[in-house]
Amino acid sequence: MKYREIYLEKDKTLADSGSQTIEVSVVDPISELFVKLYATNGATSNKGSPIARCISKIEVFDGADKLFSMDGRLAHALAYYRSSRIPATTLNSIGNYVQSCHIPIRFGRRLWDSQLALVPQAFRNLQLKITWDLAAINAVGATGFVTGTGRLTVIAKVMEGLEAAPAAFIMAKDHFSFTTAASGDERVSLPTDFPYIDLMVRAFESGVDVTDSLTNIKLSLDFDKDIPFDLTTTDIKGRMIEMFGEVELPHFILSDDAEAHESYVGIESNISALSGNADIIVSCTALSGGKYTLQLLNDAGVAQNAKTVFIRVLGQALWNCFYHGFGNFDDPASYLIAPEHGDIKVHLTQGNAGAECNIVLSQLRSYAK
Repeated sequence: MKYREIYLEKDKTLADSGSQTIEVSVVDPISELFVKLYATNGATSNKGSPIARCISKIEVFDGADKLFSMDGRLAHALAYYRSSRIPATTLNSIGNYVQSCHIPIRFGRRLWDSQLALVPQAFRNLQLKITWDLAAINAVGATGFVTGTGRLTVIAKVMEGLEAAPAAFIMAKDHFSFTTAASGDERVSLPTDFPYIDLMVRAFESGVDVTDSLTNIKLSLDFDKDIPFDLTTTDIKGRMIEMFGEVELPHFILSDDAEAHESYVGIESNISALSGNADIIVSCTALSGGKYTLQLLNDAGVAQNAKTVFIRVLGQALWNCFYHGFGNFDDPASYLIAPEHGDIKVHLTQGNAGAECNIVLSQLRSYAK
């Protein structure tokens, strides 16, 4: 077997916003499509605007048939939970620095999985589409991204000479989105066409604990005839820490005294801060709701502004996402066999109004007719 990595796009210059559609014209089975998007911060700063938040959608499709579809944060989080490693991302709000985000879209259980992969010849017109807006958080300019600095790289990782063609691939899509209410259950019907591999739920509202936005997640089969799980989000959080440990996210930020910043994890356990200036004392004075607040003082105890700080965030729920896997990820026979059921619903119990909520479902899609 031979492995190859092929550029579909290399450092392509992007407009400040728009969509780019790329023909996936390779013929050999694809283990992974690697997407990298990067841009340069403005001369002053670019606070709270990581690249992942500027990618509104990544899609792999064949006509109307969506094989992968979600935004940058969801795709980045899903890649982490599948591999237990955070794909490279640069979280930096300091002026003139380059921010980047790597998103590997894997169609198998791991890179170079010979049994599960995307077979282009099984489709008529396979395409990848990326939609972005560098001004999604901050206007392009001195305190946002510099106009014209967006770049895109896409690499197809293909396998040649397989003894047998892959039997299936992993299909993953943002199935449903809504804004949470203050209380009550949001009940969402899920498809029953292919087996379930994993389920990911995001609940994001700035400054609100993710376990407050959603308090319980339940999966119901055939109107509660079978309930694979019915757990509080606090218990899901604990299980995720047991399975994956804690996420460690480094940030380089430009901060004022008493300024709050996003941590990009829904559940923080610890923030460490190191000043970029020898005469500045920096400390974290608040930590909750996915945000932390910094105090910056000089040797005389006077508040300081516009100072460089290195942050190390520890926690879980990357990009405010809860994750649940069905069975043993390496064993497709252990996945939830959705076609055996007539009705599948996820019940999300809401505890706070205003969070953006998404339900991402990954399924094992067979090539057999």
